[in-house]
Amino acid sequence: MRAPACTYSNRYARDADGDREERYPGEWNVTKRPRLAVSVTMIGSLPPQRGVSPYLVDLCTSLAARDDVDLDVIAFRSLYPRALYPGGDPDDGSTPVAVRGAATRRPLRWWNPFGWLLAGLTLRGDIVHAQWWSYPLAPMYVVLLACARVRRKTVVLTIHNVEPHEGGVLRRLANRAVLPFAHRIIVHTEQNAKTLRTMRRTSTAIDVIPIGVRAADAVPVAAGAARERIGVAPDAPTVLFFGNIRPYKGVPLLLRAFRDVQAALPLARLIIAGEAWGTGAEEIRGEVVRLGLDAAVIAHLSYLPESDVAQYFAAADVVVFPYTHFDAQSAAACVALAYGKAIVVTDTGGLPDLAAVNAVVPANDPARLAGVLLRALSEPAWRGELEAQARATAARMSWPAVAATTAELYAQLVRPQETSPVAAMELRTGESE
Repeated sequence: MRAPACTYSNRYARDADGDREERYPGEWNVTKRPRLAVSVTMIGSLPPQRGVSPYLVDLCTSLAARDDVDLDVIAFRSLYPRALYPGGDPDDGSTPVAVRGAATRRPLRWWNPFGWLLAGLTLRGDIVHAQWWSYPLAPMYVVLLACARVRRKTVVLTIHNVEPHEGGVLRRLANRAVLPFAHRIIVHTEQNAKTLRTMRRTSTAIDVIPIGVRAADAVPVAAGAARERIGVAPDAPTVLFFGNIRPYKGVPLLLRAFRDVQAALPLARLIIAGEAWGTGAEEIRGEVVRLGLDAAVIAHLSYLPESDVAQYFAAADVVVFPYTHFDAQSAAACVALAYGKAIVVTDTGGLPDLAAVNAVVPANDPARLAGVLLRALSEPAWRGELEAQARATAARMSWPAVAATTAELYAQLVRPQETSPVAAMELRTGESE
């Protein structure tokens, strides 16, 4: 039986600048662990910073619930300058979150290298597990991970984007600067691992552990109420695109495909829900007008609070991810799986791992995409099969299962003579009729 949690009483402390900072509620809540628990320090972003915050909250919450991991978290108080974040403000304005069951502190500011050094010199865990996703963070990560190596810590690096989404020499150089510090690398798909090996970016051992899928909401949102609020007719076949809108996400291609869908199903509607980066909002609205889809497309092109996400999935019959190129696994697609939705994806990055084989279409092929979307909207039985497969995939990729595989990796690194190699998680879904 696990020992009860104990809470430290100090509400205030001094940060790396000597300023008095208030701890967030629950920030120092920790749980006593068995003596053989592996001590791990996690580095990454937490709300209200954007970054990989939803991923990190779910992963750390599931790890902290285990008896074999003694976890603490180092996060950001200021992630990076707004000018380097085309998606708007890197702070989403939400309430700061601490990981339940893990000591959580936020000493990292993009402009304070002394704070980076102090954080690196006070890393507590025997394993330092860093989340790597954004090239502006490279100088900070070099300092943190160099400190970890000097202090003989074992460094695990989760690479969320094997290749930068928008490319660029500086982005690739940042990857090359950070990767050599890792003793072990985690990626989210076999395709990611293959890309790393093919490019010969690293000789470090690579483990494939997917992004987890949250449990479904206990009280689902009614489809009728969701559609009424969003402005979709009750009988309209509806497609949803969900997630940040960036050039590689393929929204212009989706609009061209949806024009063909709408020609065959005049009542069909497309919802585009997500924050558009850079000039994306103006470009999408212009394309909608150019294609004559004004009455068929509902576009919410700003940040979507988590409290509003459920209604968009409740309103949709099918969710689509028409990415043109990609070298990661889609967190947005994992959200769709959590809601048990039929998903249609392109054959790029880790997307095919999440969908039925015949719901995967070639990238950059609007005609093929239109055909599969049309079938999913017009054949309820097939759509039901896709939904069943989505639920099965979500069960295999639950956060407790992801945490268990991650904990096995930690144990193997700390006690290699006492543990077996980490077994790969099954990802691929089957083929529907």
